[in-house]
Amino acid sequence: MRADRIRKLEQTLDGFYDRWDTIREETITNLGEKDALLIIDFHANNWLDIIGWIDSNYDRKEQKNIVSFQFQGLFKEIYWLQFLFHNGNYPVIYRNLRYTLELICQAYYVDTKYPNLSLDEQIEKTKEIEEKVYGWNLVGSVLRKIFNSNESSIRLKFKPSWDYLNKHVHPSAKQMDIVAKEDFSSLVIDSFNEKLARNALRDTSEVFDIIDMIIFKKYPRIRDLALQYEFINEWEELLPLTMKFIRD
Repeated sequence: MRADRIRKLEQTLDGFYDRWDTIREETITNLGEKDALLIIDFHANNWLDIIGWIDSNYDRKEQKNIVSFQFQGLFKEIYWLQFLFHNGNYPVIYRNLRYTLELICQAYYVDTKYPNLSLDEQIEKTKEIEEKVYGWNLVGSVLRKIFNSNESSIRLKFKPSWDYLNKHVHPSAKQMDIVAKEDFSSLVIDSFNEKLARNALRDTSEVFDIIDMIIFKKYPRIRDLALQYEFINEWEELLPLTMKFIRD
């Protein structure tokens, strides 16, 4: 590729990057700093605290499992969610949320089914089952175990949210309608939309409410530390399922 061609492409990309700065400023101005930074401020800080609580209550051997392995990788997912949110790329937020939810559910499924295997062996088991047990069959089975509930109850409560996430992962006319009705331009280029932004914040918290609850199920000794947490009141609002699970 010729040098002048490369420069033109880089200039085009710089234009997109400059637009991201504008969208981020618009997001902060319209939502306020608290909501605009909620993903990184609330969910990333919760991740850091939960990791610390686990470290202080469980030895390295107890942490060497696929649940911890996958949960420790979520910080990168969280800051990318914040980046996408700041830059108005709402559909991709949902794709990442769907991936993240299934990732942790898969880890919990493997860990509870094969609790005595080493981490390496659990990873190998994941490879064996990933094309047999996946999607709602996987997520639903984990939720039934977490809530100790029957299939119909879990399906009624959680399947609509799962289906909504899937509309942004698989080609879907419904997903295009959702975006186009609010802001048609966002189908072509990133842009801020308050309704889509607030919906994305709500749905991000709903997904991490399930994820955090799974972690507390795996590591129950951290419950007391969570209840002493300085910002526990924020959990009441944004992580109601986790809070109920901690207190029960």
